[in-house]
Amino acid sequence: MHIDDVPAMGDWKTAWDHIAFDGFLGSRMILQTIWQGCDSALAAPLVLDLARLLARAHERGIAGPLPELGFYFKDPDGGPAGLSEQYAALLAFGERLRGER
Repeated sequence: MHIDDVPAMGDWKTAWDHIAFDGFLGSRMILQTIWQGCDSALAAPLVLDLARLLARAHERGIAGPLPELGFYFKDPDGGPAGLSEQYAALLAFGERLRGER
């Protein structure tokens, strides 16, 4: 593992990924990717998902705290603590919203 000190880039984040694998005839290969994105651009689709889910819940008369949406937050208040449990709760909530037409 190697970590470089990179000057602050504000809202822009960069990720360097190195994936090592055995390639053709067992030769060692590495796939390298560099990805850069703006925090607000990355968060926008998540905010749109939350707005759509909340609007749908409101249409169905569901109000108040929604721990089922904990998957979208770094430190959710209430609901399951584990990421896989949060995802399962989100999927179940989606099914609940879809099934109440």
